[in-house]
Amino acid sequence: MKSIVWDFDDTIANSYPGIVSATQKSLRENFGISLSKDTIFKEAKKTSIRRFVTDLLKDEEDQKQAVKVFYASYFRFEKEYHDKITLIPHVKNVLKYCDEKHYVQFIITHRDQSIYDLAKSLGIEHYFKEIVSVSDGFKRKPNPEMLNYLIDKYDLKSDGLWVIGDRQIDIEFGKGVGAHTILLNSEKVDFACDHQVSDLLDVEKII
Repeated sequence: MKSIVWDFDDTIANSYPGIVSATQKSLRENFGISLSKDTIFKEAKKTSIRRFVTDLLKDEEDQKQAVKVFYASYFRFEKEYHDKITLIPHVKNVLKYCDEKHYVQFIITHRDQSIYDLAKSLGIEHYFKEIVSVSDGFKRKPNPEMLNYLIDKYDLKSDGLWVIGDRQIDIEFGKGVGAHTILLNSEKVDFACDHQVSDLLDVEKII
């Protein structure tokens, strides 16, 4: 049995405009830090918004509290963009293809509980056996805890497990449990993955 674990942001959904704008607004409003959207986007793609912001606020008197303050505003700003989130080109075709092949599909995301409403509003929730979020109490990628949860619950085998994402942490996440990895990125990267695609339709030729 083949199983596919999808990342959500910038893999299934074009949600980065809202993520980047919310980050920019929250940093400016709370800390007087002004960064370009391009800078934020590039840093977020390297690791994650949380790691980027945590490092950025390292000189705050109480770094942990500063990150909490950032996220209180961030979540408010980011939700304003939810109705503008669209699907990545061809993702529905691939989800349907995998469904017809009887592959078991999951989403694992750093996004909060909003993932459940977003999947419904985008009309894709029925393709997934389960959606797992860090807000369920799991450790963040690349820690494999969320993957191990699915592996144990559904008796998934690593030789039939595929992880698809847009960042290095998604690839490290999959490799941590011996899964096959597919990177959705049109640019040259300096880390190893099993496959790299710029169009999700190519996934059908790989899996």
